[in-house]
Amino acid sequence: MAAQVIDYVKNYKNIAVKMSDGSEVKGRINIMSFARLSDLMKHSTDKFITVLPEEEGGTRKVMIVNKDFIVWAQTED
Repeated sequence: MAAQVIDYVKNYKNIAVKMSDGSEVKGRINIMSFARLSDLMKHSTDKFITVLPEEEGGTRKVMIVNKDFIVWAQTED
């Protein structure tokens, strides 16, 4: 049986996300093959987004964020 090859697109953007409880999450997100963050938020069927630490090798942890509790999200370049 042949192994299935999965195409995986890396397209990282720095983001800030405001949550419904008032907290703010900052980091990097892979928007994959979507052209913009707004396209990912509107058209992705995933219920969660994964926010990575801003710097590689930092001590911050990966955050898994439920899209239902996001008030706003913006890219930061």
